[in-house]
Formats: sequence, C-alpha cells, structure tokens
Amino acid sequence: ARTALSSNTDVLNASATSAAKVGTHSITVDRLASADTRVSQQYDSTASGFTSYTTDQTFTIEVASPTDADPNNRVSISVTVAASAFTGDNESVLKAISTAVDSAMDDAVANDVIKNEERVNASVVSEENGKSRLQFISANSGYTYRMDFGASTLLDDLQINAGVQASGTAGGYMYTVGTSASTSELNSKFTLDGLTYYRDSSNVDDALQGLTLNLKNIFASEETVTVSTDYEAVKGEVQGFIDAFNESINFLRKETQYNAGTESRGALADDLKYRTISLDLRDIVSSEVTDITYSEYNLLYDIGLEMDQQGKLSIKDEDKFKTAVETNSEYVSDLFNGSDGIATRINDYLEGYIKSGGTISQSKKNISNQISTLDTRIDLENTLLDQKRNQLTKEFVDLQAAMSRVQNQQQFFSMFSASNFGF
Repeated sequence: ARTALSSNTDVLNASATSAAKVGTHSITVDRLASADTRVSQQYDSTASGFTSYTTDQTFTIEVASPTDADPNNRVSISVTVAASAFTGDNESVLKAISTAVDSAMDDAVANDVIKNEERVNASVVSEENGKSRLQFISANSGYTYRMDFGASTLLDDLQINAGVQASGTAGGYMYTVGTSASTSELNSKFTLDGLTYYRDSSNVDDALQGLTLNLKNIFASEETVTVSTDYEAVKGEVQGFIDAFNESINFLRKETQYNAGTESRGALADDLKYRTISLDLRDIVSSEVTDITYSEYNLLYDIGLEMDQQGKLSIKDEDKFKTAVETNSEYVSDLFNGSDGIATRINDYLEGYIKSGGTISQSKKNISNQISTLDTRIDLENTLLDQKRNQLTKEFVDLQAAMSRVQNQQQFFSMFSASNFGF
C-alpha cells in the first residue's frame, strides 16, 4: 500500500495505489481543465428577433463518444426546432431551442448513442435584467469533449458557433478550443518532474503509474507530492492474513480431534484427509519462498513473523517488520503474493479442496450417498415394521376371536353341567 502527501492541499491533492513508486515529485500547474462553453449573442428578452423563421430549423452538434476501438470517435446529434417556436419573444425562442437541444441529447443517451457524460447541456442565461443569451456547455471538460456544429443559418444568427471568443454582447466560445490537446484551453496544463502534460480533466490518473492528482488551482511555484509506504495499511493487511490463518488452525484443531474431557468428537475427526490440512498449512507458511527477487526476504521470519508451538502466527518482532515494510515493501509483497509466495501457495493448496470435484465436494457427495443409503434402510425397516405390526395385529385379532369362542364353549359346558347336576 502507498500513501501520497501533497505539500499544499489548498492547490493540489494526491492519492496513490500500491502500484505507485516511492519518491518525491515536483509539480506546477499552468491551467485547469474547462468544459467547452459557447454562448449566443445577447438579446433583448422581450423583443421578437426570430419571426423571419417560418419553417422548422434543424442543426447538428457533434460530440465525443470514445470507444476502446476508437478513442477519437465522434457522433453527430440532430436537433430540430419547430417553426411555431419562433413566433414568441426572444427569451421564449431561446428557451425553445434549449429545450430542443436537451431533448435531442436525452434521446441520444436513452438510445445508447452517447453516454450521459458525453452530452451537451443547453440553458438560457441572463446577465442583466431584460437581456438573454443561449448557452451550450459540454458535460465533460477537455479538448476531447469539444463541441462542433454543422452548417446552420440559425446557429450563425445566434453566433453560438462563431469562430471567435465571445466579447461584449457578441457570441462565440468562452475558452479557445484550439486544434489539439496542447493548443486547447479546454485542457489542464501542468509540469510534473520537468515534463509538460495536457489532460482533458483536472483529475489526472495517468501521468505517473499508481498516482492520482487532483489539480485544484493554478500555481507557478513548485509544490511536491511525496509517495511513501503506508505502514499501517500494510500492517493491517498482514494482520488480516495472520488472523485468518490462526482462525483456520483453531477450527481444524477443534473439528478434527477427539476431546476426552467432554467425550466429544469434531465433525471431521473421522476423516483423515482433513486431519492433515493443519500440518500442511504450517509447513507452507514456515517454508522458504524461492521465486523472489530479494533473497534476504524468503521466509516470514525474515520480516519479523514467527509461529508458536500451537502453529499460530504473530508479528513477533515489530521493529524488523516495520523496517522491512518501510524500506522494501515491494519485496514484502512478493513474499506473500509472488508466484511462489505464501498466500499464493495456500490459495493453490486449498483450491484442491474447494474446487468442483475437489476433496470437500467429494466428501459432501460421499456423505450425501451415506445419508441416502441410511434413508433407504430406514424406509425398508419402516416397511418391515409395518408388515410385522400388521401381522401381530392380525394374530391378536385372531387370538381374541379364539378366546371368545373358548369362553362361549366354557359357558356352554358350565350351563350343561349345571343343568345335569341332579342326575
């Protein structure tokens, strides 16, 4: 992890990712990026200056719509203003044109012709009471997102596409559009470590790898951006790895052993495959990492981490760990995340267990088969029990019937004996 510190946050902010290189950079800013802005000539709001237009008026606005295949791709959006719009006063006409532009842009966005951030936004502005102008502003800043206009008598009359800078009551562009990124006032311009850069935005993330600059103001005196290792962030990530590892060791110990004190067995105690995982993980984290560019850091011990007798990891020597992170953070990262790194090995090892068709999947399948077999046996035993119950019930009924007959015979003989007792 990296952190970036600006020497003057009033004019410049900076942030960094782990890809940024540690170091200090000097910067000056000559210009911030601006959105292409065009204005019409100034009109008296209540006058009627468009009555000569008696038919629908159509014009095109060309906007940028970059793609991966063509970063310079541009699209023409057609705008139509109904003839009826020109019968009102100047302010009403300008509002109708503004509405037509916004509607055309909305349709283009809805139909995926352009993205919303590639559109042009139109509005009517009033610098003073009784005066109105039409204003077009590109949604994005920079030369890439400049506006171009097709030939149009209406736009000519409005002076919104005039090739001059707006001045006084005349229309035109507010910022020189130019003919390239380096000649356009729409782009930010700054000098970084002696090189001059031009960008569409004042938020720049492609000048230096891993470093994002937020240009907030113009300044001619050099400011600096210092990129350093974010020790606390790195420590937090390593501690997260340690906690996850130790939690896994605790879980495996609990679930793969027999507890004589409680006479209980872990859920995985009868499966030898899982009893070896803990030992394998301990071997992985204590073994040497060979595919690494800095041979002094090829064991976790080299950066201050140690394992106790229970197999649990900890940052045992924090001074050693801090020195390693602050002076050689890239190598510390390689120790964990390199092609032969500790975290990479653990991930590859566990993949054999969790992947489709792996050990866990096969164990679940075996257990499912055992459950299915037990269910079948239970169903069979239930069937046999039902049959036995029916048999015993029948025998009981038959026995009751036989006993009833015996009782009847006994009563008969008793009556017979009683009736012949006097012979």
